[in-house]
Amino acid sequence: MIVLDLKEGNIFEYEGNIYIVIYAVHTHQQQRRGLVRLKAKDMKTGKTLEDSFRSDVKVNPVYVDEVVLSYLYSDGEGYHFMDNNTYEQVAIPADVVGESKNYIKENLEVTGLFHAGRILDIKLPISVELKVIEAEPGHKGDTVQGGKKKVKLETGFVIQTPLFVEAGDVVKVDTRTGEYVTRV
Repeated sequence: MIVLDLKEGNIFEYEGNIYIVIYAVHTHQQQRRGLVRLKAKDMKTGKTLEDSFRSDVKVNPVYVDEVVLSYLYSDGEGYHFMDNNTYEQVAIPADVVGESKNYIKENLEVTGLFHAGRILDIKLPISVELKVIEAEPGHKGDTVQGGKKKVKLETGFVIQTPLFVEAGDVVKVDTRTGEYVTRV
């Protein structure tokens, strides 16, 4: 596979590391070879590769198995999920879960990406519903900051919401951006 064929979400191997494409943009200047500006995340370390490649550079595609997992609990070893097909428990280290921990609550279904029997990453649903446990008081007319206030969710994650959101409300949060979507 050449770099030119990479699209967002593709997984590939380059220089012995496995990456997932965050974005890839093809540019072409007059009478020159095309370039691909690529931003990809290293699946092992979580570091970001941001570089420009000639459009004819070859990379090896990586094929992954997608397995639906349900979140059970977390402990000192990591996060424990259940494979919905085999009912086996899978322990995923905290460094693989990363920032996804802000959105994971009991019984949430995620997709586990496995390669050669090893977990590479988890994919969250686009949005999750989380309960607000703490909310700053919001006062009508307090719109200096655009009518927003900080609230703490059941996972410990803090987000900005409109002033009318109170403790005990359930809100929908976009897992890609970490932003408030709506009150449920």
